[in-house]
Amino acid sequence: MPRMSQCRAPSYSGLVTPSPRHSVTLLCMMCLAALVSLAEAAEEVAEPEGYWTGPINSPVPTTIEGGKVVHAQELSNLIDNEEIVLIDVSESPKRPEGMAADAPWIPLAHESIPGSIWIPDVGGGTISANIEEFFVSQLTDETGEDYDYPIVIYCHEQCWLSWNAAKRAINHGFRNVYWFPEGIEGWRAAGFETEVVKPRTTPELSQRTP
Repeated sequence: MPRMSQCRAPSYSGLVTPSPRHSVTLLCMMCLAALVSLAEAAEEVAEPEGYWTGPINSPVPTTIEGGKVVHAQELSNLIDNEEIVLIDVSESPKRPEGMAADAPWIPLAHESIPGSIWIPDVGGGTISANIEEFFVSQLTDETGEDYDYPIVIYCHEQCWLSWNAAKRAINHGFRNVYWFPEGIEGWRAAGFETEVVKPRTTPELSQRTP
């Protein structure tokens, strides 16, 4: 009569108990991972309730309520496949402080995404009523007063000017606003071309722009 095999509990004699040194190393790795996660969470910037009035060149949110965030390749596809309005809201060049009033000064040429309209100084946390009215008039003119017309607003990377300007457009009733947070630097880094543009400004700004 054949012998029946017996079911035996598995043996754990071959398992290796971690040494205290290995345990400390593992604990350190877990702590490091936790710190990295906390650092990444800390870098997430919340949207302000209104417009940003802090340092212009600082980390920006990854979202914009009422609008859409677009990145370089997506923006390139939009330009190729849709009729859109591209708005560059980078600041106008400022004459260097301390330069003699009669000294010649020629600012560098301003490069934008091809087809852009450069409207400087409209992305501050607070702007004058005249400049705001001018900004909105440019948007309505360029969209033919179609508040569903796609508008893309950008400036530079880690710059709040474009976020503020996009939010300003949204608050004035434009319903199809895209924000390109990587700005002209991100556009260039993706391998796309730029072109030199001239600013479109109010008389108030023209007096300060050479």
